[in-house]
Amino acid sequence: MGFSVTALSLVNRVNRRRRMPDVTSFSATEDLATLDALNTATEEVLSSKRWEFDIRRAQMTLRPRLQAATGETMAVSATKGETTATLTRSGGSVFVEADIYGSGSDLYVTRFLATGASSFPNTAFRVLNGTRAGSLAALTLATPMPETVAGVSAELFYAEYMLPDTVRSVLRVTHQDDPVTLEQVDPTVEFEELYPRPQIEYGTPQVISIGGHDTHTIVSEGDSPDPALRLMVWPVPDEAYVLDYTYHYRHAELAATTDTLQGVPPNVIDMIVDLAAISMKAFYDDADSSSIARYREMAMDSVENMHQRHGGMFAERKRIGNWDGSARGQGSDSRVSRGRLIGGS
Repeated sequence: MGFSVTALSLVNRVNRRRRMPDVTSFSATEDLATLDALNTATEEVLSSKRWEFDIRRAQMTLRPRLQAATGETMAVSATKGETTATLTRSGGSVFVEADIYGSGSDLYVTRFLATGASSFPNTAFRVLNGTRAGSLAALTLATPMPETVAGVSAELFYAEYMLPDTVRSVLRVTHQDDPVTLEQVDPTVEFEELYPRPQIEYGTPQVISIGGHDTHTIVSEGDSPDPALRLMVWPVPDEAYVLDYTYHYRHAELAATTDTLQGVPPNVIDMIVDLAAISMKAFYDDADSSSIARYREMAMDSVENMHQRHGGMFAERKRIGNWDGSARGQGSDSRVSRGRLIGGS
């Protein structure tokens, strides 16, 4: 992104609005309070609108379900009432870390099916954490096993993914080969409620559901991952499908003097600085409360007007003819769609 401003520069800009000297570090309590005010103002301004400069694009690769290959077996053993289970692979294959848990930006929930169990072959068990060593994997489950199983066939699947912290909301999702439906779901809906017995269907993604925050399967019980925005896929992927998605970006909080706020235009930065200065005047400068409320309202009105200008203006999009006046291609001359011109006045 072309625009970038450091946390130190922002703090000093707030200080100048308060007729205070510049600082070179965040050592005083008041400096840290100014930084807090800037982070609050940044979140308020940038999260209140869908700014076009904060719309980003990314890709993610779905993980296919794990089954025993031809000539191999994968089996599970567990005791009734216990929340632990052991997976065993035979035939030469071994478990890799990604079979049990994700890492880095590839985070997901692992579930397993005891497909060979007599009474619950279609019940998916969530794996909270797990370790692997060669052809063995030790799993900790979210719920106790309903009955004892010993060496019955099993498989793993992955249909819930945790998006990066920088994803505030997902605007659209596409798959390069087939159309998908994007739906926003209630944050309290559990995966099992949204897709009862999802594992009975596998294939190309058809529905992508976004909503709520959850944690991914981890390697150790002592780990404590932060919840992240949840993306769920149906049907369960059977290949490593690639999804393209467009999202509203969340900026990281500023903490150190060299931390930067990137990609935000200077006129929006000005509004953030103004709001932070208003907050500091209210808490530290004993400013009149009615004046503070009025200045704050004026600042937010400016944010609203600025967002409308950044949003552009409506424009007609029409098919253009050839230089000699003939039709171009096989399109219809009357085909017109509404569009947006970014940066229009």
